[in-house]
This record gives sequence, structure tokens and C-alpha cells, in this order.
Amino acid sequence: MFSKIIRLAVSDDPIVNLVKFIILFVCLILFTIFMSNASTSQDWEWHKKGFDDLPSRIVIYHDGQQTKLMPGQPGFDDLAEAIRASLAAGVDTQSNTGLSDVSREEAYTRYRSVEAFFDHPVKLHAWFFTGHPTQMLFPITGRHSDWPIVFLGRGGEYFSNAPVLKTKEPILQVLKSLGYLN
Repeated sequence: MFSKIIRLAVSDDPIVNLVKFIILFVCLILFTIFMSNASTSQDWEWHKKGFDDLPSRIVIYHDGQQTKLMPGQPGFDDLAEAIRASLAAGVDTQSNTGLSDVSREEAYTRYRSVEAFFDHPVKLHAWFFTGHPTQMLFPITGRHSDWPIVFLGRGGEYFSNAPVLKTKEPILQVLKSLGYLN
């Protein structure tokens, strides 16, 4: 049996050997790319889109106030689904941006932003490491709001290198329907 495999792998025809070499080389390159992304992102499914988790509570910061939404309250289900849809659309790139204490305070008191909290660590699939956050901050107006960026964090602190999402339009639409945006 092994002799048949060896005969298939080794050929006297130089064209066949060249084609086999090219196929093997391309497969090796693809495997290397996949594995390097999997190791840096610490996620075997880094190439997947999708996000299935819903937040357990949401805080909307607006006009120096905060509105806390819990499951069952008006607007919670729509906003939770909009957050899930924005995250499920996928990550576009990394921002190389962190959230300073000043920016965070302004997001809470001066601008509009949405903060989502999860009961357990979640995974946002990307080709770079996104950690296992339990909280996410979406700037809606003000600093960092010109991109669909989301700051990921855990335990009251936010990580650096926030991902830029493909869209945050679902969140903006729900905030408009709830009266938080014009």
C-alpha cells in the first residue's frame, strides 16, 4: 500500500513534479497564514463572521444622564439585537486606539454612547486578539465616533487596540427610534 502512495508522489515526469510542488507550496503558504492568524488572535475561528450573544444589560449615556435598560424594559430587546447585529457583521480592522480615562469620562458625561454588559466573557472573531470582554462601549457622538469602533473591556477596564466594526448602523437606527438621536 505504501509503495503505491510513494509511486503516486514520485514521478519521472518533471511537469507532474512541478505541479505537485506548486500545489504543496501554495497549501503550505495558506496553512502558515491561517496558523499565524490563529495564534496571534488566539482564536481558531478568526476568519468567521457572526456573533450570537446578547447583552444582559445596556446603559445609554446621553446629555450627562444615563438610562439603564434591563431585559423586559421597553427598547431593551431592540437595542440588544442591534448590538448583536453590528457585532455579527464582523470586524473591519484594528484601530490601534485605546480609551483614556478622559475619553471614557467624556463618553459617559458629555457625548452619547452605548455600553453593553454581558454575563460571561464573549468572543468577537477577528484576525487579531480581541480578548474575552464582558463589556463593550460604542461611541455614538463625540470622540472616536467617526468610525464604527467598539471598545472592549472586562472588570471595569477597557483594552487598547479597539476593533473597528463593519457597521454600527443597526445601533444608530434603534437609538433614533428610541429618541436618543435626531
